[in-house]
Amino acid sequence: MGRQSIQIELVYKYLISVMKKSWGEARDEWLRKTSFKEEISLWAIDSIRGSEKEIYELETQFNSRTSTPQSNNLKDLKRNIKDQISIKENSLDDLSLNTPNTYKLQVSVPSSLNYLMKAWAAAEGRDLSSVALQCLEIGLREMKSNGSIPPVAVERYDLVCKKRVALAEVYNTWEAYELSLTK
Repeated sequence: MGRQSIQIELVYKYLISVMKKSWGEARDEWLRKTSFKEEISLWAIDSIRGSEKEIYELETQFNSRTSTPQSNNLKDLKRNIKDQISIKENSLDDLSLNTPNTYKLQVSVPSSLNYLMKAWAAAEGRDLSSVALQCLEIGLREMKSNGSIPPVAVERYDLVCKKRVALAEVYNTWEAYELSLTK
């Protein structure tokens, strides 16, 4: 059996196990199994807490034979949860008032470095901005690994990365549960 088929089988088994659970059970299982500290996992799961009443109402509709769940309700709930997770993720950037996913940064570089990056971009058929971004990423990673960046900045960066991954895990848990409702 190939690696991919084993992964598919594990995902299938997980989805089957979630299918028989309520949202509360799926949420609590994630909280028990996640590798994040309790503070981070509770922070992430809090993004869905505001929608739990609607989740339980839909759960009751799906489990009840007497009422028919509205697909629009599920779509609205999914959109609301996605929005709440996005708001939570945007709250991570507390260093500025504007919280876009990317920032435009203008820097001045010596003409020789500019020429080198232009030649690199041309040689690889890339645009200059992607080469400049790669240089910045590599430089920052190297500076991080050799301790040139202040430790407090690295700690904040690491914490935000963990929180973003925790939010992604929470959303994946919700999607698996949502899938189990509709099966």
